[in-house]
Amino acid sequence: MNQPDQFTFKELVQNIQHFVWQLLERWKIFVLVSVVGVAITCVYNYLPKQEYSASTSFVLQNSESGLNDISSLASLAGVNLGGLTESSDLFQIDNIQELYRSHMMIATTLLQTATFPEGEDLLVNRYAEQRAYFKKWQKDEELADFSFDPTLFSKNRKQDSLLLEFTEDIRKENLVVSKPSRKLSILNITVQDEDADFAKAFNEKLVENVNSFYKKTVTKKTGDNLVILQDQADSVKTVLDNAMLALAQLQEAAPNRNPLYKQSLVKEQKLMIDIAASSAMYETVVTNLELAKVSHRNKTPLIQIIDRPILPLKGSRWELAKAVIIGAGMGFVLCFLALTMFLFYQSAMKA
Repeated sequence: MNQPDQFTFKELVQNIQHFVWQLLERWKIFVLVSVVGVAITCVYNYLPKQEYSASTSFVLQNSESGLNDISSLASLAGVNLGGLTESSDLFQIDNIQELYRSHMMIATTLLQTATFPEGEDLLVNRYAEQRAYFKKWQKDEELADFSFDPTLFSKNRKQDSLLLEFTEDIRKENLVVSKPSRKLSILNITVQDEDADFAKAFNEKLVENVNSFYKKTVTKKTGDNLVILQDQADSVKTVLDNAMLALAQLQEAAPNRNPLYKQSLVKEQKLMIDIAASSAMYETVVTNLELAKVSHRNKTPLIQIIDRPILPLKGSRWELAKAVIIGAGMGFVLCFLALTMFLFYQSAMKA
């Protein structure tokens, strides 16, 4: 019966030493591959134009009065509905996330004025100038004298066509809308562009526009109801004030009336009835108005900014030292793996 080959610890150490010496004898290959790795990394790092990232992160929390009331009642019975309210917040995050990608929000932001080191200008002009669109349009008879006009949004077909093209490009190349975690109600808005000033200004304007539009949309019903109730309260208050004034004038006109003449008291009694009815109605309307204010406050989402873009913005390029270390490290590792496989193959073929 053949005995299987057995290696002693000494032989294992000798084999490892032999393998290491074989690698060290090929140090020139390591150096060459590392230099190539550094060259490739530097070309990959510095050949493309540098892009700057402007990021804004914020927390979104919706205070739904109905869910809060149900949750309070359920807590008395020992039932936890926290997951329900959490799902509601996540659902709202999904809604506002799509708003940031919408054509209307991006186009509206492009047609706004921002302050740059060179002065104030439309964001769309800055975007088009950076990409040399104006020079290209000079060769086109239809676009030679074209200029963007914010007052003609959705009224000028040429402008809307160009804005649609810009919007698609920004969605694909410049705008990143992400959530750090599915369980968190935190949203990150990042704008990447070669122009750091444009990236920062566009990010700030877009966040301002979308968050304002979102608040108005979510609270539109309660806001309209609040306005109606306020108008009703003002109208009833006016009727009540007029009735009280009329009663006072009537009593002042005949201060010493004969109580035996009942007809003279009819108008006064009518005014008193009107005052009582108006007072009851005014009390009811004011109560409903206060409840509507509470509902409107509960419906208003809380959007708290966490981080804002601050100049100088972070660039896409690595520092030279970092690029050299990464390139040399990747070249060394790849060379080590390739030589190891080659030496093992060579050893196996000899055996």
